[in-house]
Amino acid sequence: MEASVPRVTEFAAPLYVAWEITHHCNARCFHCYSASGPDVHSPELDLPSALNLIDQLADAGVLVLAFSGGEPLMHRHWPDLVDHAVRRGLSVNVGSNGSCINDRNAERLKALGVKSVTISLDSHRPETHDYFRQLPGCYERAVAAIERLVAQGVRVVVGFTPTTINWRDGRSVIELAASLGADAVNLSEYVPAGRGSRELALAPHQLRTVLDEWVAAREEFKGRMEVMWHDCRVGLLVTEEEQRKYVGCGAGRLIARIMPDGTVTPCVFLPTEIGNIPADGFRHLWDASQLLQRFRDRQGHVTGNCGSCSHLRTCGGCRAVAYAYSGDPLAGDPHCWVNTLMSESASGLAGGEGLPV
Repeated sequence: MEASVPRVTEFAAPLYVAWEITHHCNARCFHCYSASGPDVHSPELDLPSALNLIDQLADAGVLVLAFSGGEPLMHRHWPDLVDHAVRRGLSVNVGSNGSCINDRNAERLKALGVKSVTISLDSHRPETHDYFRQLPGCYERAVAAIERLVAQGVRVVVGFTPTTINWRDGRSVIELAASLGADAVNLSEYVPAGRGSRELALAPHQLRTVLDEWVAAREEFKGRMEVMWHDCRVGLLVTEEEQRKYVGCGAGRLIARIMPDGTVTPCVFLPTEIGNIPADGFRHLWDASQLLQRFRDRQGHVTGNCGSCSHLRTCGGCRAVAYAYSGDPLAGDPHCWVNTLMSESASGLAGGEGLPV
């Protein structure tokens, strides 16, 4: 357990918490940050403890709770957890591969009052999506899930993660999402974490190309569908006026991740453990962590190409990417194209600041 530090009221609670309620999943995605799969059965909280965890998040002032995994709809108590979170006033998102969303579950999600459901699509091409997911027919089920949820009037967000295999498919995924009636499409950066290898990571210039494409698509699809992103570096591409609103990397500032057993990390891609909610309490963990305080301060703590960068306040570099290549979450960001990191730790690099809700 980390020593206590003074509480910073600006970060009194995360805006968005992603809770991996299970690591059991019917797919085995190549790029899965939690290394979930059919044969993975990580320790999970019992129902009373899980409900208490939700109460702690609500009492702390968390606004958005995203249930993820693994495949969250494979957790036997998912309806109870979603129902309790909604009743506690949390804005609830469910992230799914779509395979478990039949007509009945689509109706349940609507009845429970979820804010949105995020369905992942790795490509507009079925063979590419199924290859990523290692689950035959997953593309067809994902598309069918989107259609069912749209028919129920549930807000649908299509999630896309660009890698060296599918990064050119982003534009087509945006168009597919719009044609299916999705309310939004969200770009999430790829981070070598969990099962994901460095070989899938885009080179900095490729990443910038993808982000430029999504920034342009936001204007093109305005009024038809929201185009969003979850990548701290987008703040380097928007207008100077918009940059003033950006806070960059949200790890330990705007977001947090909870593992199936209640362990907390700063974000979904960063495995650095802060503590365990049943043992330590969420409020104490969020307030007392020295690592989170350093993420929030940035200046004087973040090093490398990020520490000396003029965009430290509006970007800050991805702390998870820094960790993936160096083992230090406060190191420089090797995926950056503005202030290129030239170091031994980056030698293996392959050639919207919104939330997915």
